[in-house]
Amino acid sequence: MNYRDLCKKRSGLTLSEALFTIAIIGVIASLTVFGLMAKFNDSKNIAALKKFYNSINQVTMYVILDRSSPKYWDLDQYSQDSSALAFSYFKPYFRVIRECSNSTGCWQYPTKFLSGKVYLQRAQMYQYMFTLIDGMNVLINVYPKEIVKSEFGVDVQNDSVVFIIDVNGNSHPNQLGRDIFAFVLNGKDIVAAGNDNTYNCNKAASGLTCAARVINDGWKITYY
Repeated sequence: MNYRDLCKKRSGLTLSEALFTIAIIGVIASLTVFGLMAKFNDSKNIAALKKFYNSINQVTMYVILDRSSPKYWDLDQYSQDSSALAFSYFKPYFRVIRECSNSTGCWQYPTKFLSGKVYLQRAQMYQYMFTLIDGMNVLINVYPKEIVKSEFGVDVQNDSVVFIIDVNGNSHPNQLGRDIFAFVLNGKDIVAAGNDNTYNCNKAASGLTCAARVINDGWKITYY
């Protein structure tokens, strides 16, 4: 009896069938491991997001006590000077280990939308970037109120400071709604992007409003 016949007699499968079955099992196992790792990474990112959310709320309270309402800060939209000024007000209450202004070193590119399309290929002139002691990378921008409403889902009355946070720093996936989230300074309060509208928090869109979606869903990612 040859080896092929022996395998068939013992297992009821030919050698090729056995190898095919093993290959299928391997694919299923790899997909399972990949899925578990993705959930594990999501859990870590959400824990970091919650930490930042608590921190930025406390920091904003101190900034407002020191500097009064942002409507008196004379911030100009899409202005690097205004972004730097806003950062200077918040800096004393953050534990900052690196400042990059609008140069490289405090942010990873490309940054992607939740859909997978590219959001940022390089630093923008109007940004101010820095890194916190726990490794989170942060962008500060001053956006016109129309953009804050339409893109970040917050109904503001004035041009506003927006914080965009990469909660796991230089690690992948560098994607909105997964490890990158946004918060808006709305008057004297910091609110999650999407506070008034989370329409673009889905896997076919930008993901700019996913911070509020995560909070509203009990600190869970449920949208992809």
